[in-house]
Amino acid sequence: MKNRHIQAFISSSLSIVPMIAIILILHFTNIASISMADNTHIWLILIGMVVLIVGLALFQIGASSSLSKVGEYMGASLSKQKNIFIVVLFAFTLGLLITCAEPSILIVSKQVTIVPGPANAFILVGSIALGVGIFVVIGILRIIHHKSLKLWYIFFYGLLFMLICLIAIDPERRKLLPFIFDAGGVTTGSATVPFILALGAGVAMVRGGKGATNDSFGLVGMASIGPVISTALLIMIKANIPAYEASEVVNMPIHMRFIDALIPSGSGFGSSIEVLIAILPILVIFFIYNFIYIKLPKHKIYKLLIGFLYAYVGLAIFLSATSAAMTPIGALVGRNLSLQSDTVVVLVAFAIGLVTILCEPAVHVLTKQIEDISDGRITKTMVLLVLSLGVGVAIALAALRAVFEFSILYIIVPGYAISLALTFACPDIYTAIAFDSGGTASGPMSSSFVLPMIIGIVIQRSAGSGENVYEYGFGVVALIAMTPIIAIQALGIIQKIKSDQAFAVMRKHVYSIEDAQIINF
Repeated sequence: MKNRHIQAFISSSLSIVPMIAIILILHFTNIASISMADNTHIWLILIGMVVLIVGLALFQIGASSSLSKVGEYMGASLSKQKNIFIVVLFAFTLGLLITCAEPSILIVSKQVTIVPGPANAFILVGSIALGVGIFVVIGILRIIHHKSLKLWYIFFYGLLFMLICLIAIDPERRKLLPFIFDAGGVTTGSATVPFILALGAGVAMVRGGKGATNDSFGLVGMASIGPVISTALLIMIKANIPAYEASEVVNMPIHMRFIDALIPSGSGFGSSIEVLIAILPILVIFFIYNFIYIKLPKHKIYKLLIGFLYAYVGLAIFLSATSAAMTPIGALVGRNLSLQSDTVVVLVAFAIGLVTILCEPAVHVLTKQIEDISDGRITKTMVLLVLSLGVGVAIALAALRAVFEFSILYIIVPGYAISLALTFACPDIYTAIAFDSGGTASGPMSSSFVLPMIIGIVIQRSAGSGENVYEYGFGVVALIAMTPIIAIQALGIIQKIKSDQAFAVMRKHVYSIEDAQIINF
């Protein structure tokens, strides 16, 4: 238990500290100052770092023993169900509810306004969660019936881009295209990825048979399509899009910033009541299913309850820190960075991208997974380098969009066209892992710091106006989620070429030996 706690705090520190270090370097070199009127900036960022580490560590501990376990138990049980209605009902419900507890979604929902008032967050989170729930069901049915993952990806991405074309021809709605793509990136984070991965692995393991290993991946990639489609439909239905409201950094004592974000009456997006509303339904639905079908022993129920308590406390603390510290600091960095030359803005964005990917704990799990699958031919260092460069390019492209103001479609359409084309040349297992890997790159730092930073650049370059934020500020999370897909598939193709070459050499060697042993009578 102690080792697990220590490991969680180390993992959380690796996720947070490098980003804080870059912020402080930018501040002290005057490239992008984070100074505030009340001179609390340094203490705010340092205290915020500690609170973020504690919150993320507690949430990771809780998620591994609650959300992941729920996924495993549900996956194993649902795959044995003969009643397809039960499979659809509970897979959909849990997929929907766990998405509502995703930190990145809760963060982004407070930065986008579709309808005025408190109903905005519920509508946004609800539409995203609905998309995830539907596509979790589709993904599970695909695993159970052993259908081709590549064909399903091509079909649904084709459907998605048809919707995008309809939105793009409307001058008002197309402003929200970047956010529509962001919806898929923010979905696959700290809460949903452990659950969905465990759910897919559980279903594939119980189903067994040929291709079970391949089918244990790909459910996260499938689930991330759903929120993009559901958000696109929401934007098509919504007639009037309100103007983006740029939030100003409010000067208040440091302790009041965190209290204001945490208490139910606070203005932050991580209040304890909001987190409780997100997590409690998951627990209730699972226990109903467990009482009817699984019937876990009491000691496992007790562990699940403790895990959910950890997850609740950790998520509330983490979100309060992002609201009180990281989001306003990210906006300040973006606004002051935009005062530099275009070249400096893009280079700093690229450097932040390098650190962002290296700081995500899930990335290190992914790289180890690929190294094992390739029998060491594709090393962890090679994967980290490729992913790091890819995400660096993604955030640099987002900065370029913020500076020069061009449509995200010029990047997203060719990017996904390339990734779908690569599915025909890439081994199935790498395709599945590649589409799952987008969630490992677009973690909490992307939505709580990088996104506000890009928004800050757009606001400053447009003389304080938030008019262009939806069109050119959003989209960075989508770009961060897209680059690992191409990178992992490229590595899979390299691995396939190496394996084919090794097989050809071995085959030639065997034939030469056989030829030498021919006896003529």
